[in-house]
Amino acid sequence: MKKYIFTAAFALTLVGCGDVLETIPTDRLSAETYWQTDNDAMQAANAIYRYLEGPGTMIRRDIMTDLGCATFNNSDEARVETDIADTQTGLFSSTWNDLYKGIRLCNNYMANIEKVTPTDPARVKTYTAEVRTLRAYFYSRLVSYFGGVPLVTTPIGIAESKELTRNSAAEIYDFIETELNAAATDLPVTASEIGRVTKGAALGVLARTMLFAAGNVTGDDNRTADYLKKAQKAADAVIALNTYSLLPNFQELFDYAHENNCEVILDKQHVKDLYANSVMNDFGAVSMGNNGSGLSVTKQLVDEYETLNGKMIDDDPSYDAKNPYVNRDPRLSYTVFYPGSILPNGEVYNSIEGSGTADAIGASYQVAKTGLLPVKYINAEDIGTSNRTNCGINFIILRYAEVLLIAAEARIEQGVELDKARDYINQIRQRSDVNMPAITASTQETLRTAVRHERIVELALEGHRFFDIRRYKIAEKVATFNPKGLTYVNEQGQLVTVSYSDYQKTFTSRDYLWPIPYNEKQLVPGLAQNPGWNDAQ
Repeated sequence: MKKYIFTAAFALTLVGCGDVLETIPTDRLSAETYWQTDNDAMQAANAIYRYLEGPGTMIRRDIMTDLGCATFNNSDEARVETDIADTQTGLFSSTWNDLYKGIRLCNNYMANIEKVTPTDPARVKTYTAEVRTLRAYFYSRLVSYFGGVPLVTTPIGIAESKELTRNSAAEIYDFIETELNAAATDLPVTASEIGRVTKGAALGVLARTMLFAAGNVTGDDNRTADYLKKAQKAADAVIALNTYSLLPNFQELFDYAHENNCEVILDKQHVKDLYANSVMNDFGAVSMGNNGSGLSVTKQLVDEYETLNGKMIDDDPSYDAKNPYVNRDPRLSYTVFYPGSILPNGEVYNSIEGSGTADAIGASYQVAKTGLLPVKYINAEDIGTSNRTNCGINFIILRYAEVLLIAAEARIEQGVELDKARDYINQIRQRSDVNMPAITASTQETLRTAVRHERIVELALEGHRFFDIRRYKIAEKVATFNPKGLTYVNEQGQLVTVSYSDYQKTFTSRDYLWPIPYNEKQLVPGLAQNPGWNDAQ
């Protein structure tokens, strides 16, 4: 049973809207009267979990990659992916503010926890380790979006915050590493309540962060070899816990019946009516009564899935271009709705232009521009006007498959234990309902291709590709194109591939780092801007 660990009415979650970096709470309980009991510590820790990123945030990240494009041309994601965003684009400021709000609550906790006289010191020690992990997680996201940012670890006043400057990315990574290693020693392997941070979560976040750091996206931190070793060590530590395993059926990972399964290391817990999300309304098919998917899936993603023979479609003579969705890696049908797919309401999805359905390309501005939609997290329980914005499905932030891929990639990039790296990849490929042929690659280069491919088809539309194309430094190449969509045979027997030809996705060198938001620059003049972003508006 799901344990709801958030306290919705907890006063420390109330936030002001005008403070620099949101470091000063304007509505809060008195520190003198609040910080006394174990329960106070628990509620303070619980309040922080709400700032973990959810499905509405992370699924949209893949709009700004080669795997998707924006359905709504006026969205912030559309502005970013067409390279017309500026420092006042709301996506940048909302991301910055939300993460610093979480950090502010963490800092407030750390500054006050010593006031508590615990009846169960071990319990309070665990809550503190959870908070340290969450704070490190928030900083890991900030540094991956913006590069070096102000490292604030204590509550500060407005005057002090106006004097802040950016710490280097290296300093942020060092802080994250120190915090997560320390927290991991104090965290349990199995949480006291479902949804709480565990040792595996702290080590898994560390592994992911160190792998990203190895990409040196900022260009001023050349410790790639060290970061790869640390990524491998942390991922290996998660594996060694013998706590997690791959869910046998990939298809079940994102449904209600299998929430909190053996593969989940860290997720954001949601509950209908209490702490819901709107993943169905945001990404589900219009024919099911939704407002339309913000993300239109591209043919570029579809083409990444191999045939059942374990070959890319261009390399397999058995591939039938007129039946492009059959005899493919089963994860394709578990990830993408294409014509002929069965929707959660039992109806056949048909987005072919002129088909007369509510999902047909061109039927409205709400339908997918490519005719292809996300499958993950779209469940029958969330169909209907009263449910589509009241979804209780948990959002998986970190799962065991990603840890295996990190352990594999770190080895491949170091050129060590390549056999073990290949084994980790094959474990993922050979789930019961995937059962793709084992890869036989044996060189560093062929295994690098294999692990990058596997990250796409395994983790697609979960938000990971956004970060991968940056650390690989391939974004200009893969995220600059006119999106293509579904392929079908028309009434004349001709093969047609939908092309979103009047929409140009463009990635330039400035986009590797998002800008420091305009308002933050006005409030804190010492925050140097990232290259290529003009503050003059």
